[in-house]
Amino acid sequence: MRRPTVLWQLALTALVPMVALVPCARAARFLAIFPTPSISHQLPFQAVMKALAARGHHVTVISTDPLKEPVNNYSDIDLSFSYETFRKSATFANMADGDAIALIRHMTPALKIIVDEQLASKQIQNFLRYNASEKFDLVFIEALMYQAYYGLLHTVGSPPLIGMVSLGGLAFNYNAIGNPHNPAVNPDVFSKNSENMNFWERLENTYIYLWLSQHWYWTILPQQEALMRKYFGQAPPPVAETEYNMSLMILCNHWTTEYPRALLPNVVQLTGLHVREETRPLPADLQAWLDGAEQGVVYFSLGSNVMSKDLPADKLQAILRALARLPQRVLWKFEADALPGQPTNVRVAKWLPQQDILAHPNVRVFITQGGLQSFQEAVYHAVPLLGIPFIGDQPFNVAKMAAAGVGERLPLGDLTEDSLLAALRRLLHDPAYRERMHRLSAAYREHKARSLETALWWVEYVLRHEGAPHLRAASLRLAWYELLLLDVVVAVLLALVLAVCALRRLWRSLRPATPPSQASRRRKDQ
Repeated sequence: MRRPTVLWQLALTALVPMVALVPCARAARFLAIFPTPSISHQLPFQAVMKALAARGHHVTVISTDPLKEPVNNYSDIDLSFSYETFRKSATFANMADGDAIALIRHMTPALKIIVDEQLASKQIQNFLRYNASEKFDLVFIEALMYQAYYGLLHTVGSPPLIGMVSLGGLAFNYNAIGNPHNPAVNPDVFSKNSENMNFWERLENTYIYLWLSQHWYWTILPQQEALMRKYFGQAPPPVAETEYNMSLMILCNHWTTEYPRALLPNVVQLTGLHVREETRPLPADLQAWLDGAEQGVVYFSLGSNVMSKDLPADKLQAILRALARLPQRVLWKFEADALPGQPTNVRVAKWLPQQDILAHPNVRVFITQGGLQSFQEAVYHAVPLLGIPFIGDQPFNVAKMAAAGVGERLPLGDLTEDSLLAALRRLLHDPAYRERMHRLSAAYREHKARSLETALWWVEYVLRHEGAPHLRAASLRLAWYELLLLDVVVAVLLALVLAVCALRRLWRSLRPATPPSQASRRRKDQ
C-alpha cells in the first residue's frame, strides 16, 4: 500500500528542479536594492535575480556589481563607485579576530557615508527623475544598514518588501520579522561562539545581543531616518515602521553551515546560491601545476575584502617560513606584484578561480579568512579548512568549522611558524577531518540543490498573496515588555503579594486571643 506514495514522492522530487525553468504565469516587475560594495555579498543576490528574470519577471537591480554580460529582463543601476569609499574605510587585515562591537562602531559611519553618496549619485537621481511614476510589484533590499532606501520604496508605490541577507540572520533581522532570538542558545553572527556555550560565553553573547539591539534602535535607525528625510522628504513613513513591515526574510545561510534554530514560515534559509555545480576549465599552466602536485595542494585565500598583502610583516614572515617546510604545493591569492621571500613550493596570483580550484582532487586543505561564501564552496567540494578569522561573521563561521570537526581555528594573534605548521599537518594527515567534511558535504549538497527553487517559490508566493500578511507574527504587535511577559510577571507577583497579605490578615482574625501570662496577671492584681 505504501509503494504508490513512494513513487509519487520520487516523481515530485524529480520535477522540483524543473519548476525554475518554467516561466511564471504572471510576469511581475521587481526592484532590488543591494548597496554593499562586496562581490561576496552580491553573488547570492545575483543568482536569485537572474533566476527571476529567466522566469519572465522584469528585474531592476541597484547594486555595486552590475552583471558582466547582459541578461534578458534584467536591468542594472551601477553603484560600483562605492568600492573606492569602502576601501578607504578600513584595512581589514588589521582587524584580525577583532571585537564585534568595535567593528560595528567603525562600520556604522562608513556605511552611512556610502548610503549618502549613493543616494546623491546621478545614477539614483536619474532613476528618481525618469522612473518616478514607475510602479513595482515587489522590492528586495539587502537587510543591513540601508534603511534610508525605504524612501525609494515609497516612491515606487510601497509594494511588499522582501529582505535579503548574504550572511546568516543577524539579531535585528530576526527582530524585524518577529522571529524568536534567544541568546542562550543562538550565538550571534558577530560572536566567536558555537552553539555549545558555557556560562561566560552565554554572558558574552547576551551582552553582544543587547548592545547591538540598542545600537540598532538608538543610533543606526535614527541616522538612516535622517538620510531618508534628506533625499525623500516627509512623505515616506518612518524607517522603523517599514523595517517591521517586511513580508519575507531570505537568509543565505543554512543550518548545515550554521546551527539549527526555530524559524517562522516567512524566514527562509538558503545555501550555496552562488556555488556552481559545473566545473570550468582551469588555465592550462595552472591545471598542469595542480595535476603535478604528488603530495597535494594547500589553497590559501583571504577572500575579497581581506588582502594578504596587508598582513603584518611579522605574520607574513611566519607564514612564509611555515609554508616552506611543507612538502605540499601552496597556491596563494596574493594581491601584490611580488612576494619577497617566496618559497619554491608556493605559487601566487592576484586572482584565482576559487571554485574550480577547490574542485580539483589534489587540493587537500583550504586556508581561509572564514567568509561564508568560501566556507560554503569548501563544504560543497569537501575540502577541510584552516580558518584565520578577521571581521564580521568570519569568527562565527570559523567557530562552526571547528565545532563541526571539519576545520581548525587559528586567530592571527596566535599565528606563528610553529602553530601554523602544526595546524596544517593535523589537517593534512588526520583522515577524520576529511571524513567529517564528506558527511557534512553530503547534507549540504542535498539542501543546496533545492535552495534556488525554494527562493523562487517563496518570492512568487509573496507576489501571489499580495505581501502574504497572514504570515506576519503576532509578536510584532506586542510592546517589548509584553513580548518578555514582564507585565504578566508583575501581575503575578502583585497577585501573590496581595494573596499573602490577605492570608495574614485572615489568619490574625481567626487566631484565638493569647491568654495573658502569669506575670502579667500578677501585675494586674497588684
